[in-house]
This record gives sequence, C-alpha cells and structure tokens, in this order.
Amino acid sequence: MINGYLPAKRKEAIVADGKPGTAARSIQGEQQDAEQQGYVKASDEDVDLYVDRVSDDVIACRERGRHLFPTIRQAGIHFTGVDDEGLFLRRLLCTCCRLAVRVEKWEAVRRGNKTRFARVTSGLEYQEGPGGERYLAPSGRGHMTPRQIGDSVASKALAGQSITALRKAVKAEAKQAKNA
Repeated sequence: MINGYLPAKRKEAIVADGKPGTAARSIQGEQQDAEQQGYVKASDEDVDLYVDRVSDDVIACRERGRHLFPTIRQAGIHFTGVDDEGLFLRRLLCTCCRLAVRVEKWEAVRRGNKTRFARVTSGLEYQEGPGGERYLAPSGRGHMTPRQIGDSVASKALAGQSITALRKAVKAEAKQAKNA
C-alpha cells in the first residue's frame, strides 16, 4: 500500500501466438525475428577483397574506426553555404583518407552585442577519390568492423609464415629482450 492506494496488479498480455509479451505477426511479415535484427557482418572473404583494392590511407581510417578531421584552430572556421533553414554549412575533408567529408550545420544567435555560433548537427558524406576509389564497400556485402579490417591486414602481412616458426621467433626475441 502506497499512500493509501493499492498498486494495480500487472497482467501480462497474451497475444496471437499464445506467448506472453510477444506481438502478433502481421500478414505481410513485416516484423523480423530477434535473430534477423541488426546489421549483417561482412564475410572474411569480402573484407579481404576490400582491403586489397583500397589505399593504405583508407585502411588507416577503417582500422581506426574514425576519421581525422581538422579542428577549428587548425583549419579555421569557413562556411561553404547556407541551407534552406538558414543554418550555416561547414564542410571538412578527412586529412587521412581524403574521401570522407563531415558536413556541419551551425546556428548563429545574436544576444545583445554578442553573436554566438553553435553546431546544431553534423553528418558524413563520402566522395569518390582519384581513380574511382571509394571508402564504403559495395552494398550488399555486410558491415565491416574495424577489427575485421585489422585482422585482414595482419593476416596479409603474416601470410606464408609458419605459425610454429613465428611462435618460436617471438619467444626467442622475448628471451633476448629479457636478458639484455
């Protein structure tokens, strides 16, 4: 009892499939099962093909999982346009891969004698590089994680080496470093 009131008893909803708390499926099958939701991870073969065809600069951004954009102090603040809502547009090119463009929208507000600028939103656009290079993998291949990119690069760098020989060499180097 809380302040003289009895809390209402909760009843679980039982719907079309007879299981508590589940929604009825539509005739068109618009709902997905829990296993089908989310993004699809790219296969190792698709990641390897992608890593083979892009530059080291693109690999650096993909493996890092983010782009390197200059700060306001580095690049200054220069607006490239005004959108339909009157917001100022600022476009920044990634200094590493040079394929990603961050588009920022800024609002200007006058308060007394001061004008204040505030970033409202930002998003990414990707452009095609020289020779047709693209940052994004072809559609339909799944989502490539930074870890998958790194794993592919490492596998290519160590290709052809015996795992046993590599393990022995690493142990010998560690022993030498310890004794030095």
